[in-house]
Amino acid sequence: MKSTLTARLPPLLALALLSGCATRYVAGDVDKPGSGDGIGDVVAFETSADFNAKPPLCLAVMPLSLANPEFGPAEDVRKAIHAHLAPSGIALVPLQKIDALIDKSRDEAQNLQAVSKGGGCDTLLTGELTERSSRFWGVYSDVRLGASLRMTRVSTGQVIWRGKHTAVVRGGGMPMDVISAIGGAVAAGANVREEQLTRTTHDVARRLVAAIPNLKYAPDSELVTTAAATVPTSGGAALSVHTFISSVEQHPLPQLEGELLEALDGPTWTGPQDRIVIADFLLQKAPRSSRAMQEIASARLRLGEPDSALAMGTKALAIAPQNPELHFLQGRAYLQLDRPAEAARAFVQAAAAAPQPSANYFTAMGVAYNQLGSYERAVAALGRSLQLEPGRPFVHMQIGVAYVGAGDDALAAQALRQSAVLSLAANDAGAAANALRTLKAMGLQGQLPTEDLQALEERIATLKPT
Repeated sequence: MKSTLTARLPPLLALALLSGCATRYVAGDVDKPGSGDGIGDVVAFETSADFNAKPPLCLAVMPLSLANPEFGPAEDVRKAIHAHLAPSGIALVPLQKIDALIDKSRDEAQNLQAVSKGGGCDTLLTGELTERSSRFWGVYSDVRLGASLRMTRVSTGQVIWRGKHTAVVRGGGMPMDVISAIGGAVAAGANVREEQLTRTTHDVARRLVAAIPNLKYAPDSELVTTAAATVPTSGGAALSVHTFISSVEQHPLPQLEGELLEALDGPTWTGPQDRIVIADFLLQKAPRSSRAMQEIASARLRLGEPDSALAMGTKALAIAPQNPELHFLQGRAYLQLDRPAEAARAFVQAAAAAPQPSANYFTAMGVAYNQLGSYERAVAALGRSLQLEPGRPFVHMQIGVAYVGAGDDALAAQALRQSAVLSLAANDAGAAANALRTLKAMGLQGQLPTEDLQALEERIATLKPT
């Protein structure tokens, strides 16, 4: 029996519409129940009189603890906090140096003293992950990440600043398992699911850093203020991206451009912060380099900064309007910004501009149409994706979502069943379980034989989740 979308999906769609709220900063009692929590738009913080009288000139970001072992690891959140502190101009103790000064056999107070002395910085940032969860369904996603931070002045032992925030990112149809861009390192491996997780991490980091007042620049400090990762050179030494830039910046312009492009194409500089540094330097030397702009936009998207990605991508498109990857990049930014109509247009333009059609463009198009409620268009776009690249479980899941919206429960159930079967064939128990959960959440169990559902559940149970 068919049932309409309006009878089944409004609560889920209502959740998806809550992600666009402006951030509110509330000075007050961080320990007050609910402070920094809610629907993801409140940052609670406290600043002491000692902080206001003597703002810190440097910071060391210590490893974060976990309120629950299941919330870990927390190194990604720590690195994000470090990265968002860097542009403020405050001197930062390099993370590698901090880790080398920490001794796990010592207690926290002893490690604070050791890092303060060895790093030459009296103010240290410690904290705890208070929440971490993610749910990716065929209809919507819900990602939560909470952190509580405190800044300690080691010489006095006083906590001079505290902050707390839980970021919540929701989106209808956002978790795209297979939307990685093709044709080079521009967006290799990037997908909407990863962008959603990354965005939440950077939302927490950016908002907590913004709640630290009076960050001051110490120009005479000898501390390194870069958040860039280091990589081994062929000789075994550590080479930062800034050291690399220094080693080539005096080369003649044609040679320099080639070396910078080679660095972007190679396997060494894969982190978004590093790629921004290289691309920004390339842009200084070649102000109309659409490739440099594209790299910056892509990195900003990976960092959970869709507004910045959109702005830079627009500049690149003005120079290279026929580049399909730029249109694809724009569409992904629009999806993060909950602007599916504009995202759909961007994906259509990507498909039209591509010399060879890409399944990824049509998959993304189908997701955008599902968010818009244009279910017939979604089915058509997703069907084209399967013609180009058959056997993609996520595409079948999105087709199931579209058929539910169109009121065809039988076809919806078959599409979701196919998503689970293909996932099992790929030994991906997690994706198969997700497809089955989505089917049940939509109330489609009655569309499949009971023994069929039991067989799927038993098969999923025999596989180790991936």
